[in-house]
Amino acid sequence: MSINKKTPRVLIPKTINEALEFAMNEPAAEFWAGGTQMTGHSTSKSVINMPNVVIALGHVEELARASRSERSLEIGSMMSLDRLRSIGRRTLPSGLYEAIAEVGNRPIRCRATIGGHLAMKERIGDLKPLLQLLDTRVEIRFLKKKRNRRKSLSSSRRIPLGQINEKPGLCPGELITKISIPTEQWDFGVFKKIRPTEDENRVLVFAALAQMDKGILSECRMAFSDGTRNILRNRELELILAGRPLSFGEREYAMLDGSIDKMTLIWKKHEYERRAARLLVREFLNSVTK
Repeated sequence: MSINKKTPRVLIPKTINEALEFAMNEPAAEFWAGGTQMTGHSTSKSVINMPNVVIALGHVEELARASRSERSLEIGSMMSLDRLRSIGRRTLPSGLYEAIAEVGNRPIRCRATIGGHLAMKERIGDLKPLLQLLDTRVEIRFLKKKRNRRKSLSSSRRIPLGQINEKPGLCPGELITKISIPTEQWDFGVFKKIRPTEDENRVLVFAALAQMDKGILSECRMAFSDGTRNILRNRELELILAGRPLSFGEREYAMLDGSIDKMTLIWKKHEYERRAARLLVREFLNSVTK
């Protein structure tokens, strides 16, 4: 791991608008959340270059709050993963409590924030597959320059979580301020993280959700990630599984295996991950039937 040890200039805003104004006036500045990626205190050993200017968000109190309504759980982007987990298994959406425990160790989780975890550029955060299955949306704030106005106007937009890494995605000067997760309760939620080798950068993440209705699989969602590429999800397979009684025979499992093989073709050089993916799907469906 190579780290640029040059000490950056640190800007410390106290409000979201002040942070956005700093970003507008300092185009080369980067937002600093927990700092686990910038300082190297993470599970990744990628090359880390400190920016010349950072905007430290630790004093922006409105970014560290959470609230829950009948429709959604609203989480400020600066809430640490450890504090988020402390909300409790019964309050958090299905599988999220267990998933957070798999992110690094506790010292890392005490520093790492939910917003920073989702905004990582070099890797896909471990929580992202599950959060996408939960239909998570992200609030992004930015400033708009207006003619004949002394100050720029603050604007916001909400996008599905999966669009962060797509164009236009997260643009320079934009800040993730809130993560919104629907409070819909799932009957089953599973999160698994496997390390196939001693290489810390090589992982297999599996997330799945299921709803049951009188022995019928009314809805099923599944996603995989290796932490470095796009999240793998087969919506066609999910539609095929929906409405089926959970009495799978070898014919049905062969169909499943074929669909998973097709989904994970991008991992053709990593046969272990492909075999593990098939087994994880079978284990999940078997657990739902118990």
